[in-house]
Amino acid sequence: MVMAVGFSAKELKEEHPVDGKQLGCVTRCSRCGGLMVAEEHMDLLVQRCVQCGERIDPVILQNRQLRLQIGMS
Repeated sequence: MVMAVGFSAKELKEEHPVDGKQLGCVTRCSRCGGLMVAEEHMDLLVQRCVQCGERIDPVILQNRQLRLQIGMS
């Protein structure tokens, strides 16, 4: 059985029984391919790679998208 930070793959797709939050699906880090886990950081829900430490939050995603748009113009 595949386990990610104490949760089976099936449990990752279900609501967390304690706080009712959706745990999301298993994602891979774009930098190293490691496992991304969700965590709360300063009132933001971020994804962190357990292997290399890469953090992705809504602000980072927005800035990367803007950089791509500027580069294409």
